[in-house]
Amino acid sequence: MSKIEPLYDKRYQCLFCQEKFTNKKVRLSFIRQVGRDTDFCGYFEGENPYFYDVAVCPYCGYAFTANFGPVKKERREIIAEQYIKKIRYKDYTGRRDLPTAIKVYKLAYLTGTLNQEKSSLLAGLCLRLGWFYRYNHEAEEERRYLRRASELYQEAYAQEDTKTTEEAHLWIYLIGELEGRLGNYVVARQWLSRLLHIHNLEPYLRNLVMERWDYYKEKIAEGDAEKQ
Repeated sequence: MSKIEPLYDKRYQCLFCQEKFTNKKVRLSFIRQVGRDTDFCGYFEGENPYFYDVAVCPYCGYAFTANFGPVKKERREIIAEQYIKKIRYKDYTGRRDLPTAIKVYKLAYLTGTLNQEKSSLLAGLCLRLGWFYRYNHEAEEERRYLRRASELYQEAYAQEDTKTTEEAHLWIYLIGELEGRLGNYVVARQWLSRLLHIHNLEPYLRNLVMERWDYYKEKIAEGDAEKQ
């Protein structure tokens, strides 16, 4: 009897060149989450499923996730000139380590920006990049991507129609939490306060909001709040 491997090949069709290829994914039965931070950064024993959420076409190099939209006709030439013709290494279809995951997420952020994907999608990519640099104990790069994620979530909250009320609540929470992690404790509480009086707030989120509200209140009392 053959041993079941944690990774399997998932089939994709490239959004840019339409070629078919496979990209590794982690089997659900092998995902072992052993911890989670308050901005939802997960820690895993064994393969990290985050590493494989970006597919990179080995033929043209276009990087995308399951949430990307079709390549816009008016953006194809721009993507070709500014990305497709410039990318050199394209084969990210095998097993990935942390440095490789950082590379493919940066590629997806670039293609997503060029194709004018939604701010919420780009925010999610930046949030993951912030987590990856946290894994690697690179505080400056982590802050850089958390800052960009917060900015993009704020854009999304102001401009996008959410699919669900829970999604809007999640954006508000993440903006507050990311601002708090960036040291902007007053701003963090201002965002979190928007959720405090919502009666139908999801229970898991209500507990987090209350916890972080109290935490940033303590940080302000300690005199660590930003000057405003």
